[in-house]
Amino acid sequence: MNSSVCIEQRGIVENIDKGVVCVKISQLSACSGCHARSSCLLFGMKEKTIEVSDNTGEYKPGDPVGIAITQTMGAKAVIMGYLVPFLIVLFTLIVLTFFQLKEWLAGILAIATLVPYYAVLFLFRTKLRRSFTFSLKKID
Repeated sequence: MNSSVCIEQRGIVENIDKGVVCVKISQLSACSGCHARSSCLLFGMKEKTIEVSDNTGEYKPGDPVGIAITQTMGAKAVIMGYLVPFLIVLFTLIVLTFFQLKEWLAGILAIATLVPYYAVLFLFRTKLRRSFTFSLKKID
């Protein structure tokens, strides 16, 4: 994969449908290398499925693959997933506190502003899905 790869993860092709390859990846918690991992692994392991557009036809179910995303896409995801919501809540909290709203009400309303933000992300999910592109590579 190229040098601008931000995240590279190994996975297994789960299925292929109309040019979309579904890859199952296992995310391990940070403590998976610990001596007590047999205790923690039950709670720290998560399986996720990522859909990747691919019309090459070179992948089949069960193939081990590497899946990657570029640094710019990773940064964009972090900004949209963490930074923007944080700034929305912070800005709303400051404005509502400035208008001398009770602290508990300002806090609830500030958190409630995330509902429209995530609703907009949900409405534009197909456009976002096209802008976040993953690349696949066969692993032997």
